[in-house]
Amino acid sequence: MALGQVQVQDRLRPTTTQELWISAAVRGRAPSFLEKPLGKHYDRIRLSGELGYRSADNFFAGRQFYFDLGGRYKVTKWLDLGMEYRYAVRSAAPNQQRLGLQANMDHKVGRFDLGYRLIWQRNYFELGRTRTFLRNRFLAAYDFRKWKWDPEFSVEFFTRTDRPIGWNYEGVRYKLATSYSLKKGHRIGPAIIHDREVQVRRPNNRFIWAVEYSLDLRKVKK
Repeated sequence: MALGQVQVQDRLRPTTTQELWISAAVRGRAPSFLEKPLGKHYDRIRLSGELGYRSADNFFAGRQFYFDLGGRYKVTKWLDLGMEYRYAVRSAAPNQQRLGLQANMDHKVGRFDLGYRLIWQRNYFELGRTRTFLRNRFLAAYDFRKWKWDPEFSVEFFTRTDRPIGWNYEGVRYKLATSYSLKKGHRIGPAIIHDREVQVRRPNNRFIWAVEYSLDLRKVKK
């Protein structure tokens, strides 16, 4: 085999890594002093905050800590629009910020819950560099009778829009998740995530073990 062919194969051969993601999120209504000014729109607004940790290939070697702030507006029963801002502190690279605009759609069919999410995401790197993605996620969940660990599967495509190759996606994320209600308003959700890079040099495939805790202030008893 020629040297050039070996080099091409090395560039195309993916590496495989494992990561641990842990996050805690709080969700709720807008502040009460806005209820009167917003009128009927007040109950359509949801705010959220999230703290998260993401490891390197060694689970206990911290790669990134991040903080999210987000808001959503429920347009109809099946559609809401939102915005999210993230600031990430990274150990082996400069800190990073990103902004995302999103549309979420969901619909129930029998005991299935079907969803679609579109995100326009803009990442801000050092020296003014930017990278913009479109993210398309398709989701299906099933509600088993008398079972508290209902499964949820999603697939998400990452399309980088600032490259001359066009709109072909260069990453795909598969996620198998479930969740359990600890008590009213408190929920924990473990998941297994598989990230695959495509159409890039030296692609990386990641297996991610994730755990999320969430607190919904609207459901907590006063």
